Amino acid sequence: MNLPAGIHIAIIWQRFLSYHIARINYLWKKLSQLGCQLSAIEVASQDASYGFPESIFSEDGFKHICCFPEMSYHHLKPIEIHNKVFSLLIECKPDLIFAPAAPFPEGMAAFAYRNGCEARAVMMDDAWEYRDHRGRLTKEIKRLIHRNIDAVFIPARSHLPYFLNMGFPEDRIVFGVDVVDNDYYLRRSEQARPNERHLRISRNLPENYFIFVGRFLPIKGLESLIKAYADYRRQIVTNPWDLVLVGDGGYLDDIRELARDVHGIDFVGAQFEDNLCQYYALARVLIVPSTAESWGLVVNEGMASSLPVIVSKGCGAARTLVREGENGWIFEPGDNETLTKLMIRASSLSSDALKEMGRKSQSIISQWSLDRFAEGVLKAVKIPRRPPAGPISDILTKLWKGRVRVN
Repeated sequence: MNLPAGIHIAIIWQRFLSYHIARINYLWKKLSQLGCQLSAIEVASQDASYGFPESIFSEDGFKHICCFPEMSYHHLKPIEIHNKVFSLLIECKPDLIFAPAAPFPEGMAAFAYRNGCEARAVMMDDAWEYRDHRGRLTKEIKRLIHRNIDAVFIPARSHLPYFLNMGFPEDRIVFGVDVVDNDYYLRRSEQARPNERHLRISRNLPENYFIFVGRFLPIKGLESLIKAYADYRRQIVTNPWDLVLVGDGGYLDDIRELARDVHGIDFVGAQFEDNLCQYYALARVLIVPSTAESWGLVVNEGMASSLPVIVSKGCGAARTLVREGENGWIFEPGDNETLTKLMIRASSLSSDALKEMGRKSQSIISQWSLDRFAEGVLKAVKIPRRPPAGPISDILTKLWKGRVRVN
């Protein structure tokens, strides 16, 4: 691919979690071969939403800049973030910036920088109509700001209608932003399975279990999951599967109380990287019951670990990654009766049938690799700068500083 000689690309995220690190490391391998420069800009090294441990870049040769080291993103004011990122971009002078959506101050800093020079900006976003309940005025303001954004980088064609409606022509939309390191999850799960007996004993895990992975928040659908599982236990009296809940968060005490009288529910706390892969490896089926989620990277992780999946329609990944009856099933969020039936259906399948569904998951997700992310970036690089948006769009892009929110 021919790119302008020495083009300088900056990529900005709130905090570099493990999947961001994997994407950037892989992207740099591609960009360095093409003679590009890369700056990886992290707003803060901590946050209030995720309990992920700090991840380290395995590659070098590009700039890694943290605007607020040893500070929590959610303890900062939007104007602080906006001003710091804007000043840093002025100093670094990237030709092309990949940044979060307009609601975030780091995104608005990137778009304001783009307006003051000849640089281009690409918005990374996975919103879709199921999650966006903003009023007409707010959406119109976003459309006006979007005129000062040259392209949008989204997960899949499933999200295309939303962004067409939000003011992006189809030739300014690229796909592949939401991926994980599939090879890592596949490799680690395959390494864990030969040690299954030892791991089950050491981690006190049952022979068969459904697994949930995520933060304990109302939007994750945990209340519905607990109620559906309680019905499952009432209906399956011979060899029922357990339900292993991996995660932590502000809703944990509520879920513990709801699950207090339900047998077979195991709370194992937050797990990361190799430890998490062991839980995936020994599980039978991943359940993602979210009421409203932009994408849901745990679906990618579970499928890369060769698991069948049961995913709510409220999860943005469901429409793209789940093939009904082949690698899993989809249900309406909050439909406890259907979720119970799907649990019964899954746990009644033979081990061979479940393994075949898991292989199908792995085959599907193989098309959603780190290479997909890098190819999306390289396609966006070739999209030209948009024509002037007009004074109203320019004023809104200058005035709106974004907001900081804890999910």
